[in-house]
Parts: sequence; C-alpha cells; structure tokens
Amino acid sequence: MATPLLLRNKKIILGVTGCIAAYKSIELLRMLKKAGADVWVVMTKSAKEFATPLTFRTLSGNPCITEMFDPSVTSMPLPHISLADSADLFLVVPATANIIGKAATGIADDLLSTLFLSCECTKIFAPAMNTKMWNNSVVKDNIKKLNKLGSIFIDPEVGELACGDEGEGRLCEIKKIFDAVVKEIGTKQDLAGKKVLITAGGTREAIDPVRFIGNRSSGKMGYALAQAAVERGASVKVISANISLEAPKEAEVESVSTAAEMKNAVLKNYKDTDIIIMAAAVADYRPEAAAKQKIKKDGKDRTVELVPTEDILSALSKIKGNKKLIGFSVESKDLLANSKKKLKEKGLDMIVANDISAFESDESEVLLINRSGKSKIISKQNKAKIAHEIFDNIQAV
Repeated sequence: MATPLLLRNKKIILGVTGCIAAYKSIELLRMLKKAGADVWVVMTKSAKEFATPLTFRTLSGNPCITEMFDPSVTSMPLPHISLADSADLFLVVPATANIIGKAATGIADDLLSTLFLSCECTKIFAPAMNTKMWNNSVVKDNIKKLNKLGSIFIDPEVGELACGDEGEGRLCEIKKIFDAVVKEIGTKQDLAGKKVLITAGGTREAIDPVRFIGNRSSGKMGYALAQAAVERGASVKVISANISLEAPKEAEVESVSTAAEMKNAVLKNYKDTDIIIMAAAVADYRPEAAAKQKIKKDGKDRTVELVPTEDILSALSKIKGNKKLIGFSVESKDLLANSKKKLKEKGLDMIVANDISAFESDESEVLLINRSGKSKIISKQNKAKIAHEIFDNIQAV
C-alpha cells in the first residue's frame, strides 16, 4: 500500500547545522519526500563538514543552498526572501546551540539564520548537542524565548553522545520529528474508511459525428477534489467527462462523454459511497436527434432542436438516503441567489458556487452554501487548496 501523501503541496525548509547528527537529517528528508513534501535543504558552513550538499540535492530534487547568494540557485536571486514567502514549515534538524542562540537574539549572519527571521510559517527545532551545552542556562533561556515566540522544540533524548559521554542531548528519533511535522502541517485523515464519488469535467452532446454541444469545464476542480479525498484517506471513484488531465493518483476513474452516460455511471456507483460530489458541468440540453453523418456547410440556416437532459442531481436527491450530496453552481450573475435556489430545488447538503472565471483556471474563489442557508467565501487560491477547504466544510455539514 502506498504511503499517504500527508505532506503533498507542502513546502518545507530543512535547515541542517554543524553537528555529528547531521547525517540523520538525510533519513528525515527521505520520509518527508515520500509523504509528498517539496523540501529545500539549507546547510550552514559547518554542516558541510558532516554531510555533503550533493546528497541533499540528489534526494530532495532541489538545489541544496549553502550561501546567502548561492550562484547555483539562479531562479532565486534572494533565496532568503523567495523561500520564506512560500514555505509552510521552517525545520532545523539537527539544531545546534549556535542556531538556537542566533534565532533567539535576532542575529542574521548566514542564510539559515536570515531565513528564520524572514519566515512567517511554523518553526520546529530538533536540538542535538553535548549534555553540558544542553543544560547550560543560556541555551535554556534561548529556548524559552523562542517558545514564547511560537517556535516548537522537540527535545533531545538520553543516550550515548559522539564524545562518548552518556546523557541528554542525542537527537531524538527521526520518526518523532516526522510525526511532529505531520501534526503541524500534514493533511488530515478524516476521510479514512470513507468512500467518495466525484463527477468531473464537462459532458458533450453530439450534433453530428464531428460537432457537439459542450462547455469550458476543464475538470481541474473535480480532479483536485479527488486528489484531496485520496490524501485524506478516502477510497475515491471519479466519473470523468472529456478530461485531458493526468488522472488523480490512487483514484479509480471511469470515463464517460454524455449526460446520459454520466447519469448511468453515477447511479451504478452511488449506493456504495458516503459522499457524492457533483463537480462536473453537465449539459442541460442535447440535440433531439444527432445526425449520423457530418453536416456539410451549404450556406443555409440550420436549426437544432434541443431537448432537456435528465437531471442527475434531482434524481440523486430522491434516493441518496443519509449520504452527503454536494453540488456545484457556475453563474454569470446573481451568484448567491441562483445558487441558493439550486441548493433547495436539488435537495443538496451543500453547494459550491463560483462565477464563470473559474473555467479552465488553476485558481478559483468559491462561495459555499450549506442546507441551512449559511454561506462562506473561500478566497481565491489554487484549486488544490480550495479542494481541501471544501472537504473541511463538507465534514461539518
């Protein structure tokens, strides 16, 4: 079974300082990467005496930055700003008395200490040092100061130290550090054991073998929801309509084209599910009869008779039982009023409303409305993050 991507879409700065335990951060890097994190390693000058930048660069897939103006990082002229702006976590393993002291007193004389001051994200330190240093009142005071400022410390363990002494100061188990990272920024597993059915994309209704009535839905939001559900531990089935994107990892995908095909697929799968999310843009009308051969252009006016497609949402609302049913609404005007109307008419537990600017975009701003009429705006951001916020709110319905 694959490792859950608990840290997918999370950017972590992993600071490595000059300590014999520096090699253990390599194991931590592997665990963070396996969980889906984007890890950027920053090494102090002293750290390079205990481990090589090449190792961290190879395993992380990113440059290992060792200088404030590192010539190897051409995409980031000022990494202490670029990395800090986008980081979800600042992690120092191992953390020496030196970096702890710098952080506590605001000294910024190298890249790592400067990053500490630039980062506004969560900060975790895993200290490792000689027992006498760990018990020094100056170190203890610095840690207390950083604790008050919001930094998290994972205390070292008692064990054999590099100098041969026995005592407190040994870097704690790497799994303990990983678990602390997941606790702070990891993806919830609140859908573990749940089955989620999601429709995505846009249906097409044939006019002839070449032409069709369709829409601009790319399927990005539906696939983002599927990926988010997988990350949160769910078993996911996607009914995918005319999407050219890479399928969500670990989700089962069934491809359809028309509204009728989507309805059949949904009704075939809905019983064995806990949450149904109808994110697809389903055609409201189809040609009454599609031509069997391509219609040739002859300069004459043509009329295509349209008839309504079957309403999948309404059909589901009558048979869903205690399942959660979530719909989507795309409007060009009166977003709130039209979405509330659809919510009520279709018997939904929640509706996700957005305007037409969401089509084909990697970002979106959505309005969530639950069955009690309470609404909430999720500000514009990438659809992967929007998807997780949607699930946060689904769980509360």
